[in-house]
Amino acid sequence: MQQTFEHLLGLPTTAALAILSASGITDVQVVATQAPPRRQPSPADELRSDAGEAQGYASTRVVAVHDDGRKLIVSRFLVAVRQEQPGETLQTAKEEQL
Repeated sequence: MQQTFEHLLGLPTTAALAILSASGITDVQVVATQAPPRRQPSPADELRSDAGEAQGYASTRVVAVHDDGRKLIVSRFLVAVRQEQPGETLQTAKEEQL
C-alpha cells in the first residue's frame, strides 16, 4: 500500500527527516532542486546558499515526496532578508554577520 506524505510538503528538510525517522523510515534520499535563474537577478539571490542558510536567510524545504517517503525533493527558499541600513550594502551586512 502506497502511503502519502503530503504533511511533509513545505517543512524544513531536517524536520521532514525527523518525522520520517520517527515513522521508521531512515533510508531517505534527499535530492536538491532549484528554480531556474531569474531574468533580473536580485542581490538577495546569493543568500540562497549554504552560507545564507547558516545565517538564517534561507531554508531548504520539501517540495515533493516520492517512493513512500524514501525520496525527498527539496529546494532552498529565502525566508528572511535583512533590510539594509542607510549607507550599507548587502555585502557589508553579510560581513557583519561573520
